[in-house]
Amino acid sequence: MTGVVPPEIEAYAVEHTTPEHPVLTEVAADTRLAEDAHGMMVGLLEGRFLETLVWLAGARRILEIGCFTGYSALSMAAALPPDGCIVTCEVDPERAATARGHVAASPWARQIEIREGPALETIAALTGQFDLVFIDADKTSYAN
Repeated sequence: MTGVVPPEIEAYAVEHTTPEHPVLTEVAADTRLAEDAHGMMVGLLEGRFLETLVWLAGARRILEIGCFTGYSALSMAAALPPDGCIVTCEVDPERAATARGHVAASPWARQIEIREGPALETIAALTGQFDLVFIDADKTSYAN
């Protein structure tokens, strides 16, 4: 077993999960082709789970730490109300550029703001409250 659960359980979950939006299918395929670290990408199951959390919480304002190529931000944006927004942080300029391209090609482009730079600096400059925070980067700084 290399993942969190045995492969047969993962396969069952994928078979019984609502398919992802076609934009997310493209982002996933592009990430797998272009990124050596594609294993860092939130996938179908996690993306659908994040979307469900956003919907259940009625979240309108979301902070994401670690954008990577944009899959998780796009997954969460799919459940946002029309006036909702996501601020997502990415420290790597190349990955931020990739994520911007994916976001721009999505139906949720106006709802996602990608901030480039160290997350702790970005967070210090933010005002207001967030309904949901997804922390998926810089694991050594989680306590901060």
